[in-house]
Amino acid sequence: MPVIVITGNDTGVGKTRVTAALARELSGLGAGAVQIVKPVETGIAPGGHGDAETALRATAGRAEAHTLYRFAEPMSPPDAAAREGVTLTLEALLGRYAKLPPAAWRLIEGAGGVASPMDAQGRDIRAFASAVQADLIVLVVEDRLGAIGQARMAYEFAAQAGIPVWLWLNQIRPESDIILQSNRAALAACNLPLCAALKPGATEPEWVERPWLAAQTA
Repeated sequence: MPVIVITGNDTGVGKTRVTAALARELSGLGAGAVQIVKPVETGIAPGGHGDAETALRATAGRAEAHTLYRFAEPMSPPDAAAREGVTLTLEALLGRYAKLPPAAWRLIEGAGGVASPMDAQGRDIRAFASAVQADLIVLVVEDRLGAIGQARMAYEFAAQAGIPVWLWLNQIRPESDIILQSNRAALAACNLPLCAALKPGATEPEWVERPWLAAQTA
């Protein structure tokens, strides 16, 4: 079962939108159900729907959604957990993860940015990706002025997991063509691999590479 981790350079850069687009892409391959997993989410009231369900609603084909931990306060996962008397650990997250049913594909959407702490010891999505032996990390960066520096820093950090990292440019608001072209040229010049770009209001990305196809046949 190929496992893809979706993270970003920051919170609010469109990870859920990208997760939904990836889920649609993978379900179209006809290999079976796509599983969308959110290890931990904050700012969700009991019984509420979060990112995994949002991505699921935008997915065509066979798919399912799972959130391992939810906490009500909209803050970092370990702090939100502590406010509810829970000491959140990577081991606890992995314990719930191990109980998930199998699927043809598994998409794991992180919380916040790639360096955001997931547990009380400060371990982040890199540690989680390594522990679950993910095949790929898709790093979402907002496609705007400033994306080049953000992409370079976040990429170097994510790559320390020892897992292939691919960038995805997500345009949240309109941006000039010259900035968009500059971002792509700079990423190529820096040898940073780009898999896709997504424009505002679009559901289908502009595909550059599909590295998950290699993971499917590995």
